[in-house]
Amino acid sequence: MNVAEYAELAGVSPRRVRVLARSGAIPAEKVGGRWVITAPQPVRRARRRPLSYSSQRALARALHSRSLNGLTGQMRARTAERLRLLRTVQDPAELLVDWWAGQPPPELDGGSNLVVHAIAGNSDRVWDVLHRPRQEYLRYPSTLARVVRDERAIQALTRTDLADLAGVDARLVADIERATTLRDLVGVRKVLRALNVEPTALPAMELR
Repeated sequence: MNVAEYAELAGVSPRRVRVLARSGAIPAEKVGGRWVITAPQPVRRARRRPLSYSSQRALARALHSRSLNGLTGQMRARTAERLRLLRTVQDPAELLVDWWAGQPPPELDGGSNLVVHAIAGNSDRVWDVLHRPRQEYLRYPSTLARVVRDERAIQALTRTDLADLAGVDARLVADIERATTLRDLVGVRKVLRALNVEPTALPAMELR
């Protein structure tokens, strides 16, 4: 079958099918300069329901800032869950396409631009952006507190979970999130490493 036929049956874009064919992910061969898909007929995948406009905007802002800044209540919890899902699914671009119903966002920023790449079939670009190391300038205690709170929520970790993962006392995690004066530089770095956050600066620490 040709690319368009396979794409329709699989519920993906023709460009995505060409990417899969070039990479060898699906059996295919070039005939007269065009891809002929020799793979078995695919089973059409179930699509997820599109997000509401407010949920799309919240997620786009979170993708842009890599944080939950400004979100509260259920919207914060749901956005954290969606970010976590995007980081863990095999094809996050496919998920973004479903959540935006295949329609480009009306506003463009770093987060919504990622949706545009997903719709265009640039799955590798979407994956790379979502999984690149997070570098943060954490010179101020309030910024450090926000980043740790947000990343802990995205990863669905309790303070105790994070402390165990980092090998520190849970009281240190609580102190970080309260933006108090800190004394344990090594412990702070362990917490950030456990969250996969690379600090380019940290608050001044009080000497013991």
